[in-house]
Amino acid sequence: TAAAFSTSDAGETSAGTASVVEMNGTDARSGQPSQLVAAIVPQDGQTWFYKLMGDGKVVASQKDAFTRFVKSVKY
Repeated sequence: TAAAFSTSDAGETSAGTASVVEMNGTDARSGQPSQLVAAIVPQDGQTWFYKLMGDGKVVASQKDAFTRFVKSVKY
């Protein structure tokens, strides 16, 4: 199965705008649907990466909490 891939802005963080990458596919080991949501935050010459990955239903249910967490980090 082909994986689906998308990017978007998560909104403003204390360091600036975060970019979000989402991928949906199938876990190679279990054959179950899986999802990855990652945030990329550039900050003063450094880049911070945050990742939420796992069962597709669980990740989907936690995506809003993940986004709130990324926005709440203070640098």
